Amino acid sequence: MKSPVVLSAGAQAAVAALIMLGMVGGSLIAAYSGFGTSPRHGGPSTFVPAPQAYLLAATMYGMSAIGLLALLSNRKASRTVITLAAVAYAIAAAGLTAVLSPN
Repeated sequence: MKSPVVLSAGAQAAVAALIMLGMVGGSLIAAYSGFGTSPRHGGPSTFVPAPQAYLLAATMYGMSAIGLLALLSNRKASRTVITLAAVAYAIAAAGLTAVLSPN
Protein backbone atom coordinates (compact mmCIF):
# COMPACT_ATOMS: atom_id res chain seq x y z
CA MET A 1 0.00 0.00 0.00
CA LYS A 2 1.25 3.47 -0.83
CA SER A 3 2.00 5.86 2.00
CA PRO A 4 -0.37 8.83 2.36
CA VAL A 5 0.56 12.00 0.52
CA VAL A 6 1.35 15.03 2.66
CA LEU A 7 -0.36 18.18 1.38
CA SER A 8 1.85 21.17 0.62
CA ALA A 9 1.10 24.57 2.14
CA GLY A 10 -0.47 25.72 -1.14
CA ALA A 11 -2.70 22.66 -1.32
CA GLN A 12 -3.76 23.16 2.30
CA ALA A 13 -4.64 26.80 1.53
CA ALA A 14 -6.67 25.73 -1.51
CA VAL A 15 -8.56 23.11 0.51
CA ALA A 16 -9.19 25.67 3.28
CA ALA A 17 -10.63 28.06 0.67
CA LEU A 18 -12.92 25.28 -0.61
CA ILE A 19 -14.06 24.60 2.94
CA MET A 20 -14.98 28.23 3.51
CA LEU A 21 -16.59 28.74 0.11
CA GLY A 22 -18.64 25.55 0.46
CA MET A 23 -19.86 26.59 3.90
CA VAL A 24 -20.74 30.12 2.78
CA GLY A 25 -22.47 28.89 -0.39
CA GLY A 26 -24.50 26.25 1.42
CA SER A 27 -25.42 28.72 4.14
CA LEU A 28 -26.55 31.33 1.60
CA ILE A 29 -28.80 28.80 -0.11
CA ALA A 30 -30.24 27.67 3.22
CA ALA A 31 -30.67 31.24 4.51
CA TYR A 32 -32.59 32.40 1.45
CA SER A 33 -34.47 29.10 0.94
CA GLY A 34 -33.17 28.82 -2.60
CA PHE A 35 -31.16 30.75 -5.16
CA GLY A 36 -31.67 32.71 -8.35
CA THR A 37 -30.09 32.15 -11.72
CA SER A 38 -29.79 34.50 -14.69
CA PRO A 39 -29.57 33.44 -18.33
CA ARG A 40 -26.28 34.14 -20.04
CA HIS A 41 -27.76 36.38 -22.73
CA GLY A 42 -30.23 38.37 -20.65
CA GLY A 43 -33.85 37.74 -19.90
CA PRO A 44 -35.73 37.06 -16.72
CA SER A 45 -33.98 35.33 -13.85
CA THR A 46 -35.22 32.03 -12.48
CA PHE A 47 -35.56 31.32 -8.76
CA VAL A 48 -34.77 27.75 -7.70
CA PRO A 49 -36.95 27.05 -4.63
CA ALA A 50 -36.01 25.26 -1.43
CA PRO A 51 -36.55 21.55 -2.19
CA GLN A 52 -34.35 21.54 -5.28
CA ALA A 53 -31.92 24.14 -3.95
CA TYR A 54 -31.29 22.12 -0.80
CA LEU A 55 -29.76 19.39 -2.96
CA LEU A 56 -27.13 21.90 -4.09
CA ALA A 57 -26.67 23.15 -0.52
CA ALA A 58 -26.12 19.57 0.68
CA THR A 59 -23.56 19.07 -2.07
CA MET A 60 -21.71 22.23 -1.04
CA TYR A 61 -21.76 21.29 2.64
CA GLY A 62 -20.58 17.79 1.73
CA MET A 63 -17.70 19.14 -0.35
CA SER A 64 -16.74 21.41 2.50
CA ALA A 65 -16.92 18.62 5.11
CA ILE A 66 -14.77 16.31 2.97
CA GLY A 67 -12.19 19.09 2.68
CA LEU A 68 -12.22 19.50 6.46
CA LEU A 69 -11.66 15.78 6.90
CA ALA A 70 -8.81 15.90 4.38
CA LEU A 71 -7.06 18.68 6.29
CA LEU A 72 -7.56 16.93 9.62
CA SER A 73 -6.32 13.60 8.31
CA ASN A 74 -3.31 15.39 6.79
CA ARG A 75 -2.47 16.57 10.30
CA LYS A 76 -3.10 13.07 11.67
CA ALA A 77 -5.82 14.27 14.04
CA SER A 78 -7.36 11.90 16.57
CA ARG A 79 -10.98 10.76 16.39
CA THR A 80 -11.84 13.09 19.25
CA VAL A 81 -10.45 16.09 17.40
CA ILE A 82 -12.28 15.07 14.22
CA THR A 83 -15.54 14.72 16.14
CA LEU A 84 -15.09 18.10 17.82
CA ALA A 85 -14.25 19.68 14.46
CA ALA A 86 -17.40 18.19 12.90
CA VAL A 87 -19.55 19.55 15.73
CA ALA A 88 -17.86 22.97 15.48
CA TYR A 89 -18.41 22.91 11.70
CA ALA A 90 -22.12 22.19 12.13
CA ILE A 91 -22.48 24.97 14.72
CA ALA A 92 -20.58 27.42 12.49
CA ALA A 93 -22.72 26.52 9.46
CA ALA A 94 -25.95 26.95 11.46
CA GLY A 95 -24.74 30.24 12.90
CA LEU A 96 -23.69 31.54 9.50
CA THR A 97 -27.09 30.59 8.08
CA ALA A 98 -28.82 32.46 10.91
CA VAL A 99 -26.65 35.55 10.39
CA LEU A 100 -27.23 35.57 6.62
CA SER A 101 -31.00 34.99 6.89
CA PRO A 102 -33.03 38.01 5.73
CA ASN A 103 -35.66 37.47 8.44
